[in-house]
Amino acid sequence: MAEEKHVIFKLANESYSMNIEYIRAIEQQYNIIPLPNAPENIKGMINLRGEIIPVYSLRSRFSMEEAEHTSTSQILIAKSGQIQLGFEVDIVVGIETIDEEHRRDIPLIVRGEATNYMGGILSIDNNIVVEISMKNIMTESEWEDLDELIHHTME
Repeated sequence: MAEEKHVIFKLANESYSMNIEYIRAIEQQYNIIPLPNAPENIKGMINLRGEIIPVYSLRSRFSMEEAEHTSTSQILIAKSGQIQLGFEVDIVVGIETIDEEHRRDIPLIVRGEATNYMGGILSIDNNIVVEISMKNIMTESEWEDLDELIHHTME
């Protein structure tokens, strides 16, 4: 039976996960530098040990109100293809091993363009956790805009 490891985190009172294969680091100490005219949902950038990484706002993507940075706020540093991206989360709850039997497809009634970021529904300790699909969190044009922003920033 196939198993996957997922980083479980919270935004407001909701639980989400991301497959650990995309996660490069979990950072506690950071300072987000705002970027004027950045692509939608890009909150800014951080300088992580000399590397400039854009920070994507999951709250903005999910139409949630932005929250103040707190002592429990963390950034998941993820990588998809050649792009590294930070995701600010309220708190990382832990890492869970997910068996196939605890994974469900997204119900047809919920599927659509607005929810294409969902990779699946996980059942963890009788709680529902929405898996975020790293490749579908943004549209292809948003990935291209981000790639352009990164290359422009590096010049």
